[in-house]
Amino acid sequence: MRLPKVIYIMGPPGAGKGTQAALLAQKIGYHQFSTGAAFRRLAAENSEIGRRVRETIDRGILAPPELAAEIVIAAVRQHIEAGRGLIFDGTPRTVEEAKLVDAFFNEQDYGWPAVIYLNVDREEMIERNSQRRYCLGVAHDFPVVNSADEGRCVELGGRVGTRPDDGRAEMATRWDEFLGRTYPVVQAYRRRGWVQEVDGRPSVEKVHKAVMEVIRDMKNGQNDSP
Repeated sequence: MRLPKVIYIMGPPGAGKGTQAALLAQKIGYHQFSTGAAFRRLAAENSEIGRRVRETIDRGILAPPELAAEIVIAAVRQHIEAGRGLIFDGTPRTVEEAKLVDAFFNEQDYGWPAVIYLNVDREEMIERNSQRRYCLGVAHDFPVVNSADEGRCVELGGRVGTRPDDGRAEMATRWDEFLGRTYPVVQAYRRRGWVQEVDGRPSVEKVHKAVMEVIRDMKNGQNDSP
């Protein structure tokens, strides 16, 4: 059995979606698309859209669903029509966005996406995020977890720091937003049989191993969606 053309890595803020999406993309040859990174790029633009995105990031709230769906659909069209599979981390974020993207999938006959949900509780999420360091001021922000990452950041002309939306108060806001707006999407996808849950609390390596077990089950036809 072939893997779905699109895989969503979903979970609360700080669950490790970007890290696991990158590892999975490298392993199975898919393209990773981070909606969070896409919005941060937009936020750096001197435009009306950039201003709106900056406001949502600074306030720790989610972007408008129409804008998010537009970015997701453009990425899906670009990569699938080029013959590449796609892994999204942090998409869809709202029921409204999910409906728009799902309608696009239905119209294009691309097949339905698979969903891997990384489960992390509230306190774990806040603790993780308040300690995260990133290389900022480069084309694509990336986590800084060791001296090699720090050296790479300096070479690229970036600076190591924390994101403005990663403070404890901001993370508490993002958790509430997740429960109210994003978790209903997970529940809806779970009812369709699309969701495979992975414990996001262990080490990066252990979580990746669990994700790969889900992928192997998909290939073997053990997680078919109805």
